[in-house]
Amino acid sequence: MYHSPAMNENNCYDIAVVGAGPAGMVSATTCALAGASVILLERDGWAGGKLGIQSHPLQGPATIYSGQTGFEHQEQLMNGASDSGVKVRLGVEVNSLSLPGSGGEQFQLAVEGLLDSDGKVSSRAVILATGSEEPEPDFPNSDLHGVMRSGVAQAALNVRGQRVGDRVMMVGSDNSGLLIAKNLLDAGAEVVAVLEEGTRIEGREFNAAPLREAGVEILTSTRLVRAIGDGKLERVRVQSTNSPDANGREIEADTLCLAWPRAPEVRLARDAGLPAMDISILGGKVPVHDRNFATLGAGLYICGDASGVESGATAMETGRLAGLAASAYLGYSHPDAEALAKMARGRLGYLRRGRRGRLRRDAKGALISHYRKLSS
Repeated sequence: MYHSPAMNENNCYDIAVVGAGPAGMVSATTCALAGASVILLERDGWAGGKLGIQSHPLQGPATIYSGQTGFEHQEQLMNGASDSGVKVRLGVEVNSLSLPGSGGEQFQLAVEGLLDSDGKVSSRAVILATGSEEPEPDFPNSDLHGVMRSGVAQAALNVRGQRVGDRVMMVGSDNSGLLIAKNLLDAGAEVVAVLEEGTRIEGREFNAAPLREAGVEILTSTRLVRAIGDGKLERVRVQSTNSPDANGREIEADTLCLAWPRAPEVRLARDAGLPAMDISILGGKVPVHDRNFATLGAGLYICGDASGVESGATAMETGRLAGLAASAYLGYSHPDAEALAKMARGRLGYLRRGRRGRLRRDAKGALISHYRKLSS
């Protein structure tokens, strides 16, 4: 039988979870249902990460999403966290993380924006579910007004109800780029083109079809050269990768959205001194961890995109395993621990099927092997 986690008045918890995306919410709920006191800290003003602000039905296994939109799914996860006794704090930034021994017998987190304390949280264990980030634009005139990362455009539209522009070019054709382009199209923007350096789109044709039907030009084998404008974006110069010596062409646009591959957000893990491996299929530098998502820092766990960029569905299962492991580390036992772990590993195996899935699975195996080597 579940017992209510003991709350306190000095912001000291069994487990602090950093990041309220899918992985963070699932891990926090899992820990709380095992009996731990849990605080969930999120820098954005909403939960669910980028998945949580998607207005269309989520794409993935029906057993996980059940045809829900991102809004509906994040609400379900948040309700589960709140009902289990997790203390949720949105709009707060974890600026630093001190390991036990360097700041006391517990982890110490410095939290900006935490109004009900002096900005300090301590815990016996920490789960880093800090997600992933889009790279900063870095090309000629990338600082022009109207040049932005795609996630910024998505948040503006789906959180604040603001359309970022009238004539939009999307750079990057993964599922995220295609779906955000469709969101902008539905909101009344003209999507003038989707740009992809590769010879074919990265995302599903199912997501590209509505754009093609709307007359959106999808330019494969084409790269971004520069943004053009006087203070604000007016045109975008692009060039065919098949004829790099050609002058290319200019396309009028007032907004340039960049849907480039995301990288794990690992600042706190890096500052804590955790060793990492650079693995391109997982988005870049990934902290070394074992199959239960324990890092080489005792009591410190990592999950979701922070443990390697994959999918929202994958993130939830890594969060489930991290939550079970962190709870067990502190002596708590979830009543359904064995069944939940078996389900999570089965789902991860299914989600990592296919060629790219096999590459991610092999990369995870390399991380686990390195963990064993360093911990022996």
